[in-house]
Amino acid sequence: MASKSLHTRESQKSRYLGFVETRTQELKEKGVTDSHVAKDPQIKQLKAKIKQVEAAIARIAFLDEQSKQLEEKKAQRKAEAEAQRAAMIAGETVKKEKKKVEEKKVAAAGKKKQAGGKAPAAGKAQPKKKGK
Repeated sequence: MASKSLHTRESQKSRYLGFVETRTQELKEKGVTDSHVAKDPQIKQLKAKIKQVEAAIARIAFLDEQSKQLEEKKAQRKAEAEAQRAAMIAGETVKKEKKKVEEKKVAAAGKKKQAGGKAPAAGKAQPKKKGK
């Protein structure tokens, strides 16, 4: 299973970057041009690994951010529940916010399709179109 630690992934990235640097230096010492260095299979493989590690770092950061937001929401809900409980104890009546019925009616009316044309009256037959 892959590591989910940010520190581990960053160390992997730095290690792969070091490998790329040493490989490019070796190739330049041999007199290989820059275009051939870019086409070297080992360097391509290392750059692909670096790209994978960067994607993993981004996922880890995203998941950390989501977990922080979730914790904040939970803390907010807990504080609201405590405030309601305290108000109940104090004898105040706290009404929960009700959704506006009007908004629901408007949304339901917007979803209904409007009749585009008139339906033929009952008992009247439409004339058939003649084909050519």
